[in-house]
Amino acid sequence: MESVAVMGFAEVLRHLPEIHRTRLAIRSLLAANPNAIFLPIDSPGLNLALARDAHRAGLRVVYYVCPQIWAWGRGRVARLREDVDLTLLLFRFEEDLLRAERVACRWVGHPAGALRPDADARAAARRAFDVGDQESLIAVLPGSRHGEVRRHLAPMLDAAARLVNEGARPARVAVSDAGPVEAEARRGDAARLWATVRPIHHRGPAEPLLRAADVALVASGTATLEAAALGAPLVIVYRTGWLNYQIARRIVRLPSIGLANILAAAGSGWKAGPAPAPECVQGAATGPSIARAAAPLLADPLRREAQRAAFAGLSETLGGPGAAERAADALIEFAAASPAKRSA
Repeated sequence: MESVAVMGFAEVLRHLPEIHRTRLAIRSLLAANPNAIFLPIDSPGLNLALARDAHRAGLRVVYYVCPQIWAWGRGRVARLREDVDLTLLLFRFEEDLLRAERVACRWVGHPAGALRPDADARAAARRAFDVGDQESLIAVLPGSRHGEVRRHLAPMLDAAARLVNEGARPARVAVSDAGPVEAEARRGDAARLWATVRPIHHRGPAEPLLRAADVALVASGTATLEAAALGAPLVIVYRTGWLNYQIARRIVRLPSIGLANILAAAGSGWKAGPAPAPECVQGAATGPSIARAAAPLLADPLRREAQRAAFAGLSETLGGPGAAERAADALIEFAAASPAKRSA
C-alpha cells in the first residue's frame, strides 16, 4: 500500500504503472479465492475498480471507509450501490447520505473516538518529552506520505522557529515522524531549518506528542481528528501540487479542508461560521502565515480553551471507543448472513 498510497491527480498519473501492477496482483488473488470476502480499505481510486472486479467475479464485497462523497466524487455513490454489498462508515452523517441513495451501509465509528483529553496523561507525556512547567511545546505533524512531508516540513519548521523566537515563554519543538521525515530533513530548506530549530525527533505514535503539545501544526488528514479529540490546540496545514489544487478547488464543495473542522460543521448542522481550527492552505501554507495563525493559540490560554470547547464533543461524534471492534462485528454478522455467492 505504501507504494500506491498517493494523493492528487498528478501524483496518480506518475504512479500509474505501479498502481496497474498492484491491481493485477490483487485481481489474481480474487480469482484464486472465490469464497473470500473482499474487504477493501479506503483508497477509492484503487479499490472501487477492484470492488467491481470482485463483484463481477461473484465475491462478497465489504468496503471499509466510505469515499468522501460529501466533499466530492458524488458519482461514486452509484459504484457503491452496484458493486459493494456493505459499506462500513467512519462518520455518522454519512449514513443518511448513503441510505437516501439506497446503498447498504453501517456506521461503526472512527478509531479517534477512543481519544479524549486527560490531565494525568498530559502531565506524563510532558515529563516524557522533558518539557518544563514554564516551557511551551510546539508539535509538528507534517503527514505520513512522502509528498506531504516534502511540501509541509520546511514551512512548518519555519513557523515553529518564528514561534520559538517571538513567543513570550521558552518553547521547544517536536516533530512527529510517520516514516518519511528523516530523509526529507536532510534536504534543502528543511535541512537548514532542522539545524536551526533542533527539534525533538519523535518516532512513534502521535498521541503522546499531541497530549503534551501547547499548539500543534498538523497536516490535513486523520491527525487533525486525533489532535482535536485529545484537546491539542491546532492549526491545519495543507499544500499540494498546482494542478491538484486547481482541480480540487473546482470540485470540492466544502468550505473547510480539515476533518476536525468538517466534523464540527456537521455537528452544528452545517451552519455557516468560522472554523474552530485555523487553516493554512496552499498559498497560505508558508512559515509566516502558519506562525501568525498559531501565535494567538500559543500566547493566549483563553484562545486554546475556546478551541477545545468547540471540539469538546468530537470523541462522542466519532462513536467513542470500540470502532475497530464494531467493524469486526459488522463483518462477522455480514459473513453469517451472506454465504458465499458461488462454490469453489
